[in-house]
Amino acid sequence: MILIEISHPAGALAEAEQAEIAGLITTGLMTAAGEAPAETMGRARRMTHVLFHEARGWHTGDGPVAPDAPPPFLVTMTVPEAWREEMSRQSVAVVRKALRAYDRKHGFVRPGGDVWINVLGVADGSIGLNGKPTTATGVVAYMTEDYRASTERTSAESASAESTPDEALPEGVVIDPVCGMRVRLGPGAITLEREDGTVGFCATGCRETYLEREREREAAGGA
Repeated sequence: MILIEISHPAGALAEAEQAEIAGLITTGLMTAAGEAPAETMGRARRMTHVLFHEARGWHTGDGPVAPDAPPPFLVTMTVPEAWREEMSRQSVAVVRKALRAYDRKHGFVRPGGDVWINVLGVADGSIGLNGKPTTATGVVAYMTEDYRASTERTSAESASAESTPDEALPEGVVIDPVCGMRVRLGPGAITLEREDGTVGFCATGCRETYLEREREREAAGGA
């Protein structure tokens, strides 16, 4: 879940320019996320929203914004609080790059202080996924639901038929069991050690979702 709201002075962006900026941001965010299965990326795209707000009477400490000046931008990105610190730097860079492309197109040179990109976190229980309160791990579970369903079907089909070799992965690379992304093991990798080997994750959100599902399975088995 990512909501990007971009406020700008009324008339500063044509609809086509809004669409271009939105496209650059969504493409940048999806590319930054890394290689993932179509099922995961499909839901991730549907859960990413870019909105534009036209503000009238925009003033700074110097007075009204001049019509021929580079338009100021106030960008607010809303994400689950548990994701905020981990994803802020990369997400802010993606939005900044999209806005700089707009500036280059118009030949704008900014004096500074007129573009703000703020990342806000929503606490667990205050996230309203599909209108129902949930947590950061609940968001990840929903986003990866289609992928996990497909892997469970594949596992069931493989168990009832002749076994086939798993997809060959480069040495030191594993598949995140939650979202299906490829993860390179090594310094800085997000991992868990299990009896059957190292489990790698693309982000702490996937690791926490994996651990939560483990706890749920243990509780169900102990009931």
